[in-house]
Amino acid sequence: MKGSLILTFTLLAGVTLGIGAATMGPALVAPYLPKAMSGQRARIEGEVLGKQREANRLLLKVGTAQGPMLVTFTLKVAELDLLLEPGDTVTLLTPGYATFVEDPILDQVKRRGGAGMGPSPPPAASGNPEVPKDKAVR
Repeated sequence: MKGSLILTFTLLAGVTLGIGAATMGPALVAPYLPKAMSGQRARIEGEVLGKQREANRLLLKVGTAQGPMLVTFTLKVAELDLLLEPGDTVTLLTPGYATFVEDPILDQVKRRGGAGMGPSPPPAASGNPEVPKDKAVR
């Protein structure tokens, strides 16, 4: 009798703690988790319309389907300044559309017209250097 009472109490305590952790846990833990681990994110795609670099932050004006956004980056400022140019298409992960966004996750960058994607192949020569000119195919 005493053993089954202890087992029943332990089972009920476990179920109560499990339900409480599942319902209230995310709200209690969210402030301590990095932004990348937090829950729902919206993918917002837009074109970089303007860029302004300050000492410790990078400001981007991004035109999206929902409207314009002013995006502020305070982390990896120098790297993002080199990466992003006006005319690029960027995909941002944010909790949702907002006019002012601070430090969103930069998911993807597409260059306008595919420029700068990699080294281009050398231009094709008009003649083959191994074939003498007098023996060229007519």
